Amino acid sequence: MEKKMTNRSKQASKTKSKIYKCGIELIQTYGYEKITVNDVAKKANISVGTFYHYFNSKFDLLVEIFHQGDEFFKENSEKIINSNRTVSEKIIEYFKLYAELSIRDGVAKVSNLYVTSNNMFLTHGRLMQDLLKEVIVKGQSNNEIISTVSPEKITEDLFIVARGVIFDWCLHKGENDLLENMNNLINRVTRSYVNDSIFYKEN
Repeated sequence: MEKKMTNRSKQASKTKSKIYKCGIELIQTYGYEKITVNDVAKKANISVGTFYHYFNSKFDLLVEIFHQGDEFFKENSEKIINSNRTVSEKIIEYFKLYAELSIRDGVAKVSNLYVTSNNMFLTHGRLMQDLLKEVIVKGQSNNEIISTVSPEKITEDLFIVARGVIFDWCLHKGENDLLENMNNLINRVTRSYVNDSIFYKEN
């Protein structure tokens, strides 16, 4: 039976959400590199000590952003992964979700996340990556995807391409067609991993 939240836990959750929201607004306006914990605390009308009660560092704000991205994939990718599509089609649809997530977040927010100091992009073992790797492993097991490259490497390469597409979208201030560009580039890269003996359906 699920326990009801106490008034104290409700207040704690509300405070953490407020800190996170204020941090995101500052990141969106000024960029991650230019804001400080003091800035976030001031905007949230809390003490710096209160900030550190809920977050270990400014970097934890990024961790939370990417955690929410993982949750987005957890909620929306199941229908793709469990569909009757080919593995290639699943990969392309998977990265359509990636583009949709960026569109949902907005170009202002995304632009301030796609910076070289954001080491979250180097983090391995995230749910978003693991879900795709499972698709690729299955593709290799049924001979749809070549086995000469590891599923980890294929996953990494595909995300590198996807990040490049999103970075280009940010450079163009969101004025180009992110969904179309993502589809085209991921389609082309995915083809290079498809087993020659498998008929690849054009998208």
